[in-house]
Amino acid sequence: MARPSAATAENQPSDSNDSATKQRIVVAGMGRTGVDYACAFAMHPFAEVVGFVEPRGDLRRFARGIGFGAPSEATLGRWLEKHACDSVVVSAPADEALAIVERAVAAGLGVLVHGLAGMPGETATRIAAVLSGSEKPTAAGSAAMFQPTFARARRSGALSAERVTQVRASASVSRVFSPLADPGRDVLDFLLADLLLLLDAAFGPVAGVKATGQKLYGDWLDECQVEARFANGLVTKIEASWSVPGYPCAAMVIEGSGGEGRVIVSDDALEMDMPGLQGRVVAASEPGVGRFEGGEASGIAEGYLKFLAGDPAASDALSVPRATRVARVIEAVRHSIQSDGEPREVAS
Repeated sequence: MARPSAATAENQPSDSNDSATKQRIVVAGMGRTGVDYACAFAMHPFAEVVGFVEPRGDLRRFARGIGFGAPSEATLGRWLEKHACDSVVVSAPADEALAIVERAVAAGLGVLVHGLAGMPGETATRIAAVLSGSEKPTAAGSAAMFQPTFARARRSGALSAERVTQVRASASVSRVFSPLADPGRDVLDFLLADLLLLLDAAFGPVAGVKATGQKLYGDWLDECQVEARFANGLVTKIEASWSVPGYPCAAMVIEGSGGEGRVIVSDDALEMDMPGLQGRVVAASEPGVGRFEGGEASGIAEGYLKFLAGDPAASDALSVPRATRVARVIEAVRHSIQSDGEPREVAS
């Protein structure tokens, strides 16, 4: 992944209305996620939304209808023939994302790809290969990597192979009757991807999996149970379900224990009982929680702009190689489920 050089306080963008000091953003893909990104960057003092790319005319009209006056085109190529920008945020479906990424990299633009970890393994690998050839900053966005308590757990070192030897993790949300449920995607794409990103950041790459799954309400997976073996030897039990009543928002929990004590981290709080790490931290008390609670896209947008300014933590949270690894883990999980729990190695 291409990385920008560190920025000093003197060359940080000023909080002014001078658009020349701002990162000029084009949002490609104007579904709900794209609208969220447009709103997030539009509210940020260091960014300006200068355009939209969306093949559907009704969605382009919707962007104008909610107050965005920036020019829009059906393709990124057509937009770039008339206008200029600094970065492209790719929030388009996986089957459209590769072409957009290729055009953005060819134009010498920064690229932020939303949901790379949840894309099919082959698609994610091809996108990552294109991004690796970029001379500009490239990033893979997931809100889970900016969730305040999980970020605090990583910073503290409480959630690491040096501290714990036994790990369990789970994610739940009730999407069974939700209008947002997409028949083309399932619990692996929506929930397991985010959870695996957090586990990879804490414990490193997953080397192999064994998995089972259940289809309860249709033709796609509603629940899965995974045994993940990490490259460092750690074995973790993971459960993910979107059929659990009472969870309108995704809820994730990671529990670790071992010779160093115990840690439990969730969306709500971080509890630590380890030498030098004691007590309970609630998400609402963490710095930056206001930006995160402005919506999932707000946390990623903030992180991307920090990444461009040289913040190493934001760079790590937006890692393209990690997101690509997770996409391949999910592919292995899917194959294991289809073969009745047969162990599968994760492609390197």
